[in-house]
Amino acid sequence: MDAINQQNKPFSLPHNMQKFTISGKEKSMLIAFFSTLILGPIGLFYASLMGGVIMTFIGALIFLFCNLTSSFILMKWGLICVWIISMIWSYNAAKKTIKDPERRLIFRNAESVLYKSMIFVLAFLITVPLIIVLVYIIRQGITQVNWHFLTHVPAPVGEAGGGIANALLGSFIMVMVAAIMAIPVGMMAGIYLSENPKTRLAYYSGLCVDILQGVPSIVVGIVVYFWIVKPLGTFSAISGSVALAIMMLPIVIRSTEQTLKMLPDSLKEAALSLGVPYHRVIIKVIIPCGFAGILSGIMLSIARIIGETAPLLFTAFGSPFLSSSITKPMESLPHLIFTYATSPYDDWHNLAWGASFILLMFVLVLNIVTKVITRKWKVQL
Repeated sequence: MDAINQQNKPFSLPHNMQKFTISGKEKSMLIAFFSTLILGPIGLFYASLMGGVIMTFIGALIFLFCNLTSSFILMKWGLICVWIISMIWSYNAAKKTIKDPERRLIFRNAESVLYKSMIFVLAFLITVPLIIVLVYIIRQGITQVNWHFLTHVPAPVGEAGGGIANALLGSFIMVMVAAIMAIPVGMMAGIYLSENPKTRLAYYSGLCVDILQGVPSIVVGIVVYFWIVKPLGTFSAISGSVALAIMMLPIVIRSTEQTLKMLPDSLKEAALSLGVPYHRVIIKVIIPCGFAGILSGIMLSIARIIGETAPLLFTAFGSPFLSSSITKPMESLPHLIFTYATSPYDDWHNLAWGASFILLMFVLVLNIVTKVITRKWKVQL
């Protein structure tokens, strides 16, 4: 109990311990802050002579350079940056001159609270755009969704009603075919990269994966158009699936690789020491232990491609009819939204809002299901 009471007592310096002192005159932080707020780098001379010289020199250089080049916008933002840096420098320089350790501790705690508050505010601000988009799409699209909307094809121009059954079926088929093509290849490539990270092939393969991840989706659509659509002489759902599969590959590969790299080597060594063949170790031990991360990457890749429009413009192209043949043109939700949203008809605008709501809910449910399954299958190592 005595030890606990000693820990609960506030910390204070012993009287016989010499307190640290700072040479020089103590500066007022309030005066330092407001002097730079009003005078900029010139006001920095109060708290720091060296800082005042440096920031005044930088401000003068920016002013002269922008005057010579007539870059008045650059001058404006450059001087604003100099002003802000001068305020921060002045505040910190004045704070360092405080001699009383208790006052320094008070300012340090106040700064900690201020920074934590800024982090909370910024974390909330990044969710504001998402909330606005969700609320707006739900408000506009939920009134359009009904059974007729989900089970009928679009009506001809000038007729009321119609639905998005063809786009729902088309998106489902193309995404499933793309997943069947991309997931096995992506998982095998990720396993190779995690098991052989130091080989030359792994280095260049990883480089290609990173480059492929940065390729714009419309470029992928153009490439698949010349690879498949043009030789076959027709748009088709299979060409759209190939384009989507190419976009899925980098996400599946990297998620599989990074997940398996986090697993301890002792898992594989223990299985190998029992005489289990290498391929069974990968299938029965390594992949099940990293299943949560691999599944998260797969779901993320599906959510990434299900809203892509650009590659489908050059491949699947779209169709107003209900079709399940992967060798023929096929409609998809993103393409339908793009077509109907840019049309001059109010009925088609309503269909586009309804389709946007369905697409948004699908992605939202997909992410929720991923979180639930990941938590259930997570292995504590």
